[in-house]
Amino acid sequence: MSKVKKKKVANKFDTDVVSNSVVSKYGDVVCTGTDVLETINRLEVIGVSPALDIALGGGLREGSVVVMTGDPKSGKTTTALHFAAKCQAKGKRVIYLNTEGRLSKQNFDGIKGLDPEGILIVQSTDDKILSAEEFLNITEYYINNDPGCLIIADSLSNMVPSVELDGEVRTGVRNALPRLLSMFFKRISGSLMKNKTILIAVTHNIANTGGSPYAPAKMADCGNMLQYQAGTNMVITHRGRWQVPKDTGPHVGQIANWNIKTSCAGGTPNSTAESWIRYGIGLDEVQEVVQIACEFRLIKAAGAWYTIQCAVDNLEDPVVQNILSANKISDKPEDIERFFKFQGANNLATFLNDNPDIATFVYDKIKELF
Repeated sequence: MSKVKKKKVANKFDTDVVSNSVVSKYGDVVCTGTDVLETINRLEVIGVSPALDIALGGGLREGSVVVMTGDPKSGKTTTALHFAAKCQAKGKRVIYLNTEGRLSKQNFDGIKGLDPEGILIVQSTDDKILSAEEFLNITEYYINNDPGCLIIADSLSNMVPSVELDGEVRTGVRNALPRLLSMFFKRISGSLMKNKTILIAVTHNIANTGGSPYAPAKMADCGNMLQYQAGTNMVITHRGRWQVPKDTGPHVGQIANWNIKTSCAGGTPNSTAESWIRYGIGLDEVQEVVQIACEFRLIKAAGAWYTIQCAVDNLEDPVVQNILSANKISDKPEDIERFFKFQGANNLATFLNDNPDIATFVYDKIKELF
């Protein structure tokens, strides 16, 4: 009697019996490193601002949790809304969890390019006070049913768990929110990447009273677990007022320092960045370009004078040729250098704002260095 040959079934792992058994029992839960890399490469990295993009490794990546921590009025909401404008420009929907109930006309008017009509606001009303669980359930619903959106939770610190919201005010439940958030972020990690959603979680700093001399002076008030569950962990501190002219002119904004502890887009851990927040604009990207270009001598600073040296050194570039031609600048080196030379950083910034092609040219030269 001849033996009947069994038809060979094509398995995902042809020679790996163990992995095929796991897939058969639990579903398509095993893959190769190449599969993971292909998935990550399909996720877009969206820029925030020149200085932050360098520190972050390109920007904020789809499918990730971004934790922004800092003191009140340090620039967290402004940065989140500035990024929201970038996402809107790419056709993404923006959902804003207004847990603090403090959104104002200034927040919307103060961000260049932001469309308030294109933002969905989730917040408590006179008839309905949303608990932390309800805010988080709504967030998960958007993650699973509105792929590719941006969700801003501002802030996690102001969410109130139902155990604290219901009944009388009492002690003994102070750790309810950190435990709830830890459970939530573990739950949504797979859904975020699958649906290419970005979740920005804003938290506040509190004094670290742990007692260890080696512990940081401040920490996020929603627990330590957040920093381990975030793909990108950003800490902002207020550096000072921004006055134009410096120290003597009117107060036009503020300067903030960022510490990028981790970035899933590929930035070096514990990188730093400096944001210039101008009232009525948000993050002033031209000012950031000027500061970085001066640091790497792409713009040469000598006293009060600034020369766009990377333009002077690249006269064959079409962008440089076009602006020289448009302004009827002769081929004489002294005329070209005089055209790209400015007294005062404010005049330089005005020129770059009026000539965005040159600002982009300088930023491209910065990116070549990284």
